[in-house]
Amino acid sequence: MRRWLVVLGVFLWWLAGFAHSSLTLNPPPNPYGWNNTPVTVKITATNPPIHYRVNGGPEEIAPSSPVVFTLASEGIHVVEYRDQDESTFKRATIRIDLTPPTVVIRVPEPGGRYLLRQPVLVDWQVFDNLSGIAKLEAPAAPGEPLDTRSPGQNRFVVIARDRAGNETKVAAGYYVHFIIEAVQPSGFYLDRILPEKEQVKVGKGTLRARYPLGSEILIAFALKDFYGRPYTRAFPELTVLRVELGEEERLPLRAWMRIPFDEQRGFYFLAYSTKDHQLGFYELQIYFGDGQLERIRVELIPPE
Repeated sequence: MRRWLVVLGVFLWWLAGFAHSSLTLNPPPNPYGWNNTPVTVKITATNPPIHYRVNGGPEEIAPSSPVVFTLASEGIHVVEYRDQDESTFKRATIRIDLTPPTVVIRVPEPGGRYLLRQPVLVDWQVFDNLSGIAKLEAPAAPGEPLDTRSPGQNRFVVIARDRAGNETKVAAGYYVHFIIEAVQPSGFYLDRILPEKEQVKVGKGTLRARYPLGSEILIAFALKDFYGRPYTRAFPELTVLRVELGEEERLPLRAWMRIPFDEQRGFYFLAYSTKDHQLGFYELQIYFGDGQLERIRVELIPPE
């Protein structure tokens, strides 16, 4: 009998060596060891009951295997567990970060306006208070020059991804403008302009000039950068609209054309003919190629 008791004891000891508990996570952590969603924890044991506790809380005892529960809050969680035959607790750390990084762009200011080739240093910051930043993408690092080489609307985009896989993308749209200089003796973009007291309201605009029907309207201006250097590669445009006054003002299109750079004169110049037009009011819209727009109302009067 004693021999059989010894054999039974050895067998039970051998069998206890195979008793164990294990823990699995769904979804599993990413390569950085983080999750960005709630995590389902599953504890299994070959010899229940299962003893476990979460974040140092009271010990729970589950009579059967498996034990399944969900960790949904942000933070670093510690789960301790063992089965009936294990003398010490095993530990598992579950890291959950549900919050994307915070991106703050100070320069360029959203909707900010800068001159062509103006020296400007970018200023932006990224914060992540839990898992930390894993990847950053931006056209320029803080303290580096902002790109002001392209006239018109530009976008400065910062993308930040934390170690849990949360991503934030923030874009700041900004404008790069020319310095526009009038080069006409009139001091305006057109070769003639009415005295201020004759600039009266016409529909939704102000009458700025009068031309005899059939004459040419001379349009001229210079475009320069922050340093006052001429810019010759712009594509300014002229749109001519006929003004039809009434209860609802209408502006049917009359003509559209580019305003070329005149190498001989050294500025942008266009002679717009009013032949084949009618007497009445017109609106000239000069788009300078950088987002700036000038609306000028003129009147075509009988020839002198």
